[in-house]
Amino acid sequence: MTDTTRTPSAPTAPTGPAAGSGDGADKRAQTRRMLGDRLRRYLELEAERGPEEAREVLLDGYPERQAARMGPLITGCSLAEGFGKALPRFAAMGFLEEAIDVSTDDEDVVMEVCRTCMCLTAAEDIGLSEPRPVLCELDFEATRRAFPEMSAESLRRQTDGHHVCVFRYARPRPAASDGPS
Repeated sequence: MTDTTRTPSAPTAPTGPAAGSGDGADKRAQTRRMLGDRLRRYLELEAERGPEEAREVLLDGYPERQAARMGPLITGCSLAEGFGKALPRFAAMGFLEEAIDVSTDDEDVVMEVCRTCMCLTAAEDIGLSEPRPVLCELDFEATRRAFPEMSAESLRRQTDGHHVCVFRYARPRPAASDGPS
């Protein structure tokens, strides 16, 4: 799930009187600015300190935000149901996504299919000629740290030339209880 919280170290774009008014176009513009700011900040830090330190700086506080945002959505239901609850929020931010339940008897699994790629969008917005999957990788790592029992991985990326991004999130199914003994 995408982190749309501004990081304190990232520059923020000024917002007009309509900011936060619930206007869809404003929410999409605000999200695009935030993603561009985050990618720009990563690239600056990467040039100054290297990729590992840049990654850790941008991950500061991200797992906690991810846990606070995702936790209520995925607790007590399948991952597909939980991700499905977030789809309207993503749509308001301009992301066209689907959540598909591909669970097995042993694993609770959701495939997130994204027609809108936040990495391509951010790269385009800041004029980066070769998009990189930095933002989704940060998202995956924040999710793994927030939910150690959950795996998060990319199966397809638009930054690699695919038509959609496909992400797989999985966690073990709880062991079935045999009832009271």
